[in-house]
Amino acid sequence: MRLPAVSALALVSLAFWLGLGAPAAEAAPKMCFGKKINRVIKGKNKKVRVKFKDVTWIAGDRITVIGKPYSHICADRGRQFVFPGKGRSFTDTGRDNDRIELHPSSNLNVVRAGLGNDVIKGSNGNDILYGGPKSAPPGAPDRDVVNGLRGNDRIYDYAGEANRLYGTTGVDNIYSLGSAVSSLYGGNGSDFLHSNGGRAESGRIEQLFGERGNDRLNADQSPSYGPAFLDGGSGDDWANGTSFDDTIVFHSGITKTAAKGGDDLIIATSRGQGKVDGGPGTDTMSFAIHTPEGHSRNGDGVTVDLGSGESQGIHKYKLDGIENVSGSSFDDYIEGKRGETNLLSGGLGDDVLVGDYRDGDRADGGLGYDSCEGFRLVEGCSQKSPGYQGENRVLVDINESGVLTVMGTRGGDDISIGYDRAIGGYRVDGGDNPVAAGLCDGLSGGGRTVTCPAGFFNLNGILVYGDDGGDRVKIENSVPAYVSTTINGGKGKNTLIGGKTKDVLSTEPGSSGSRLVGNANLDQIFLVDGAKVMGGADSDVIHAQNPCHGGEAIGGTGADNVVFNGAPRGVYADLGRGWARWVHGKCRQPLKLGNDIDNLEGTRNNDHLVLGPKKKAQDRKRSLLGRYGNDILDSRNGYPDTVTTGAGGRGNKVISDRKDKVQWGWGQAKF
Repeated sequence: MRLPAVSALALVSLAFWLGLGAPAAEAAPKMCFGKKINRVIKGKNKKVRVKFKDVTWIAGDRITVIGKPYSHICADRGRQFVFPGKGRSFTDTGRDNDRIELHPSSNLNVVRAGLGNDVIKGSNGNDILYGGPKSAPPGAPDRDVVNGLRGNDRIYDYAGEANRLYGTTGVDNIYSLGSAVSSLYGGNGSDFLHSNGGRAESGRIEQLFGERGNDRLNADQSPSYGPAFLDGGSGDDWANGTSFDDTIVFHSGITKTAAKGGDDLIIATSRGQGKVDGGPGTDTMSFAIHTPEGHSRNGDGVTVDLGSGESQGIHKYKLDGIENVSGSSFDDYIEGKRGETNLLSGGLGDDVLVGDYRDGDRADGGLGYDSCEGFRLVEGCSQKSPGYQGENRVLVDINESGVLTVMGTRGGDDISIGYDRAIGGYRVDGGDNPVAAGLCDGLSGGGRTVTCPAGFFNLNGILVYGDDGGDRVKIENSVPAYVSTTINGGKGKNTLIGGKTKDVLSTEPGSSGSRLVGNANLDQIFLVDGAKVMGGADSDVIHAQNPCHGGEAIGGTGADNVVFNGAPRGVYADLGRGWARWVHGKCRQPLKLGNDIDNLEGTRNNDHLVLGPKKKAQDRKRSLLGRYGNDILDSRNGYPDTVTTGAGGRGNKVISDRKDKVQWGWGQAKF
């Protein structure tokens, strides 16, 4: 659909910023979005209500305009506050710092905020929102916050630094193009994020966060403007990098990563099914945020063979176009590729590194008792390996990758992590006399605090492994919200507390009685051995692979999911009754499901999922996703819900209300 032209308004803004002046405020154009203007508002610091279907021109400053249904509102310079009415509205506020809030009951709205530091809040419908003009002059002031809220939205920005573009819910398309350096947040739903990258003079780079859902992160839009940071979040995500030096992070799910040009850094947990193509350039695959399942500090790391193009950690990845490898904090085996020059770094742990002298391979064993064979240049290997002498002391490490690593002891540790922008680094309180490694330096705070340098725009993740013992780990609110953390408490009765960050929290078998709290942001929490997990603010994903080990899943605010994918048997989960168990067989202790859990996802087996009567804390539409198998999916409760059967299609049995939306197959959940 072609939108009505607003070329006159665009010319006004462009002329001003090019120094050509602007017409007097009373010289209103004749048209607004193709409609004849019938009302002009002048003055300043006042509130005006426009009539039904009015076509309005704002010629004043600091005017609050409240629209009736189907309003057309346009403006010149000046700071305006615009609240369009119901129905479909069209708004263009021109240059300056404006605020536009669409009516929740409207749909198919179009907003053009113009240049300036603008705030746009979408509706519950499908909106088209522009944070600034496509033809924005370089260097013009433009820092926007655009939130699509509900619905399937299209969001655009073309200029300025530190724009924040939020899809929130629905299937959104978010674009940061031109000279814009933005942070894009998909939110809930399967979203499409489009970027041409970018680096501002401050050092800030474009950031793409898929968050929940099966997202597509496309930073390969042309012409490329600079590097990007890409983090798919939870779900089955695809990521395409720029032609510059990107950082790409993925956590779990079925992922496809094409880093493309540049010397890229790909950071992974080893969870899920990953396919990684580094493309041209010298690319590094890092397993810095890997933690093993069910092992101690001396347990398994990752096995990487660049020759065969595979890695094996918790799950297997396919690797292509990867020249360098950085291992995990555990015991790794890493082998290079013949005929190619590789740099293999073991990291922490007792590692085995294998290269080829003829290729000029290099090795860095890192901390641990490492074995390095066949390298041209060697550091920290064999008899030169420094080892790790602090079994009873917390180890704190960071390197040039920007990933902070904190390794606990076999006892009960008390660890807190904050970020100090004044010093440009992390402050880690690790108990009595922790060990500073890598670039980390010295102790303060009575011999308890380690400082680790990390530029504000180079915070590529945090890994904490508690090991045995009852540990307490906390991420302080000073750590920026865009940072992804991976916290594994290990065995013991642990307390893990996330921050404003995007947290992945887990423990290991033998951790009964643990408490895991996500707090703010979109978190992933793995429920093991009867733990109590609380998502906290925002929309979280709680993974439970054995519903008969007991425990409790509490969602908190937001649209929270309990996901049983990975369970070895079919699961019977009922939100109305507040429990989950196996479909067949004995259940030692069913998992308790809180009355604020909104959505359920099944397994590869035959599941029985029930939404049940809606409860007070479930203040939004709810959903069921069967995934695989032939499932019974019951959403009959008198409320409008969504049911997606997954691969089984019409082989599933769906019990629903007429007002429910039933998708036979994957629909928008397809990866």
